Amino acid sequence: MKSHRHRAGFCTAHGLSLSAWFDIPTSHLGSGMPPSFVMPPKRMPGKSSSKVEPPLDGGCACGAVRYRLHDLPMFVHCCHCTRCQRETGGPFAHHAMIEFSKFSVLQGEPEFVLVPTDSGGKHWVARCPTCQSAMWNEHGTKAAITRYVRVGTLDTPGALPPQAHIFTRSKQPWLVLPDDIPSYRAYYDTSKTWPAESLERYKVAKSARAAQAKASRAGTKTRAS
Repeated sequence: MKSHRHRAGFCTAHGLSLSAWFDIPTSHLGSGMPPSFVMPPKRMPGKSSSKVEPPLDGGCACGAVRYRLHDLPMFVHCCHCTRCQRETGGPFAHHAMIEFSKFSVLQGEPEFVLVPTDSGGKHWVARCPTCQSAMWNEHGTKAAITRYVRVGTLDTPGALPPQAHIFTRSKQPWLVLPDDIPSYRAYYDTSKTWPAESLERYKVAKSARAAQAKASRAGTKTRAS
């Protein structure tokens, strides 16, 4: 099996940024690639969250589902709880929180998978029905106020570094966190951690979602009568 050598943090075959040397099989390239496979857009070098401009697009690994953030997230954090580690298969989950009104699906139709939680509450994960990539989470209901977007599925994941680390009490012992980013052994107090602008955005989104729910209930009663 042929392999393609990657060096200096860059893969010439795919234009993807890598951190070190790897030997990756390339027998799937060219005529051997399934015709349904679509390479996702090239990822640009990471930028700081203060410089990036919306919209921010992302999607699954096969390209069947594409989504858009129409504004910068309200907040970005990394969760080190054991549940997130098990779900992602990594040391933490990297989430960007955006209100439902500023998030849209551009292409495809994700399927929602209900996963268990320690609290017993509902936790929905939006996955591509083809490649099964997990792209965002919704808590409590599929009509939640906030989308927890998995930053790694963005075309520019480096644009959204974490603003906090949570549940570090179950952090992997070999992982060293930077000193300049707040860390919390459990969850944080949103009112004290989120920027004032983000708190106001959440308040507006919560009111909008409540109004939608009220209108939906009124419509149901009208049809029933």
